[in-house]
Amino acid sequence: MSSRGPRFQPRARGRADEGSALIEFVFGSVVLLIPLLYLLVALAQVQAGAYAAQSTAIDAAQSAARHPTAAQTTARDLGALHFADHGLEQADWQIDLSCSGTCTTAGTRVTATVVARIPIPGIPAVLGETRLPALTVRSSHTDLVAPAEE
Repeated sequence: MSSRGPRFQPRARGRADEGSALIEFVFGSVVLLIPLLYLLVALAQVQAGAYAAQSTAIDAAQSAARHPTAAQTTARDLGALHFADHGLEQADWQIDLSCSGTCTTAGTRVTATVVARIPIPGIPAVLGETRLPALTVRSSHTDLVAPAEE
């Protein structure tokens, strides 16, 4: 009899683990990879909304400071342009222009505030079209009214 005994005999290689790598890969993809990719897409959508809101606020405040008579119309047009440029035509946004005094007086502060509801992609409108799941993004910018050009 050998001194090694039965517990030191080499293990027989079984076939019980064959094919489990495919199952683990599929399980890992479904549980980890797909939610991670969805999160990246959702964050990219919100970031695009933040960029659109910020660029709208900056341009609207600067335009209102230079040309106060057509400020509201120009601000709406700029907002539509910026949100369309960022692929957010379906976003619900509002812009508010306010002045610290008379909007036509040189040196007056003009503040443009943009509030946008950015829809989260991939989530259906369970509660109706008016209740889409969305995140709210706010941005504001202040500029000074330029002196009148002579």
